[in-house]
Amino acid sequence: MAQDIVSISDGEKTMTADSVIVEQTEVNADTLRTDTVPKITELFDALEKMLEKAPVYEQQLIDSLAGDKNFDELSPRKQRRLLKNFVKDQLHDWNDIDTTYITPQLYDYAVMLQTTTTFENCTLKSIGDNKQTLKFAPKPGFRLGGYFGWRWIFLGYNVDLDGLIAEKKEHTKKKLAADLSIYSSKVGIDFYYRRTGNDFECSNLDHIFNKENPMPEGLSKSFSALDIQTRGLNIYYIFNHKRFSYPAAFSQSTTQRKSAGTFNLGFSFTHHRVTMDREKISPLLLPHLDPSMLFNTVKYNDYSLNFGYAYNWVFAKNWLFCLALSPGLAYNVTYYDADNIASGSTKERDTDFKHFSRDKLNVDLITRMALVYNDNKHFFGMAFRFHSFDYRNRKVNMNNSFAYLHFYAGFNFKKKKQYR
Repeated sequence: MAQDIVSISDGEKTMTADSVIVEQTEVNADTLRTDTVPKITELFDALEKMLEKAPVYEQQLIDSLAGDKNFDELSPRKQRRLLKNFVKDQLHDWNDIDTTYITPQLYDYAVMLQTTTTFENCTLKSIGDNKQTLKFAPKPGFRLGGYFGWRWIFLGYNVDLDGLIAEKKEHTKKKLAADLSIYSSKVGIDFYYRRTGNDFECSNLDHIFNKENPMPEGLSKSFSALDIQTRGLNIYYIFNHKRFSYPAAFSQSTTQRKSAGTFNLGFSFTHHRVTMDREKISPLLLPHLDPSMLFNTVKYNDYSLNFGYAYNWVFAKNWLFCLALSPGLAYNVTYYDADNIASGSTKERDTDFKHFSRDKLNVDLITRMALVYNDNKHFFGMAFRFHSFDYRNRKVNMNNSFAYLHFYAGFNFKKKKQYR
């Protein structure tokens, strides 16, 4: 499986291309605070001072590259060669590896077939007297695709098989998914965007009913009132990057030859938007729900500092098992809106860090797992990635998570010149 892939799904078809995702972000005027203007002015003043000194730093850099000679005295050809070699050395150091532990990619091209199964989950816990817990999950999505790779770039196309086979329901919102993961020896980056649609099912409806309050006949587990959107960025640094390889486990651009582990340190930013349409809740269920469950909108930004450990276990020739856990301490900047007949009107807004609260501290978790066979020529295996986020306020606790499970097989061809 190659993770240097962008996948964009509209619920029926998925198109994949190696590109940069640029998302349009809404900025609401009512979220801006007048007291941030002086801070913004100070920031721009600081940037202006840095830019004033930039030419000095640039000249110092190019003079150091030129050695005893002045950079301006060199011919344009020598200047270009000097800068080109400098950039090349920096990039080489960025992917520097210990070849007794890691074998680099030997081929220029690859083809691959891959299946992707996506999972979603949302758990709501009321803080009222009823102490209700409801678990929601849509049916897992299933996609099948083929890919063609050149070195570390993979282009492909995959289809949402459930969208082609399953019968379309009226008023069902389409699912959208886009993710891009980039792995180098030192740094890994994940971008993701997800919209779950509204085809949730409640798996534990019997939790809120008992002998004195039996479940109404004809009550369906289907719950179309919930809609969740998630988008975010995760970036992390690998400490033991010369001996441990994330690409060996998740993109097959290298091969792990000896077992090795590493600590990693990262930062994550995720924006969540959870909406609930009370009019879509079954009238058989609505009277039995705790009022704190009936919010209109929960929006929160999750800022997380995560520290974890990953281990690549080479348990047999050409076989690799990887497990990586990265728990994170997160702070939630939130907007909560509940406005309904049962609970009246409640709105909470805290769109900056000015009013710190320990109640907004939570624990997030990122889990990665992979099982790979790679003999440099052929490869196959599976990979799993899981993200979990917590949110709570004085009305409700919520956990929402999503995961990817990939199965893939492929082969490389046309060796690079240096390995022929």
